[in-house]
Amino acid sequence: MLSFYLDGDKRARAEAGDGIFGAVVRVVRSAGWEVRYAGQDAEIAGDGYHLVYNRAVEGPFCFSLRRCYLEKFYRIEATNDRWDWQVAGLPFFATPGQAWFQRYWRERLFGGLTFARGGYIFMPLQGKLLQRRHFQAASPIEMIRATLAADPERRIVATLHPREVYSEAELDALRGIERFELSQGSLTVLVGCDYVVTQNSSMALTGFFADKPAVLFARIDFHHIAASVARLGVAGAFAAVHRPQPYASYLHWFFKRQALAASGDGREMQIAARLRAHGWPL
Repeated sequence: MLSFYLDGDKRARAEAGDGIFGAVVRVVRSAGWEVRYAGQDAEIAGDGYHLVYNRAVEGPFCFSLRRCYLEKFYRIEATNDRWDWQVAGLPFFATPGQAWFQRYWRERLFGGLTFARGGYIFMPLQGKLLQRRHFQAASPIEMIRATLAADPERRIVATLHPREVYSEAELDALRGIERFELSQGSLTVLVGCDYVVTQNSSMALTGFFADKPAVLFARIDFHHIAASVARLGVAGAFAAVHRPQPYASYLHWFFKRQALAASGDGREMQIAARLRAHGWPL
């Protein structure tokens, strides 16, 4: 039996057979399983297998379904932490002929925005600015200082995360930093930057669609063509950030070959194969 933990809207979509939720239900029912629905935040209990949506997993038979950045792409993983997803540990090898995927999503993501090199660094900030967490190479405030030291010519144009609540201590720490300014409108800042520096914001991955290089100060699943401080150190990452990268090939590999599609032919075969890889007896 599958226990599926969803809010009301996602449950309605699952019961209607829509999107990734409906596809998962069809896959397990076709294998003879029953499906029991519970609230998205309900306690995980009972026999069988459990699938939660974007929350921590609990126990060996519980897995997380989470969107893979773009609409219509998802992953099913044994953890909800993106940096520990299976794709993070896979090797990437560039292959030619995949530019269509980057072109298609570039238009969808950026519309008529103009790409440029404006002489600045884009830094999408996330939360806990004064704290270094276990998956980070430095705290966000230390990241700012390290970036200014590593690149003494460019200024930083940063944005705050719209869903984070920042303390006065955090905001005070940002005030008065030379060559640092806060802005709004992440996409408009992104399209004009020279490169991105962040902990692991998805804006760095979005920047790949615009051929924008990235320095990452934290672990994440899309690290392969970024200049990773965890792998290279601060000096090595900033030295490597402007090396040419196969953005188009990487994006096709990351989404089309490694993620689950919520629509299109073969999606249920993909989902079934993924569940079997996790040991589900389908």
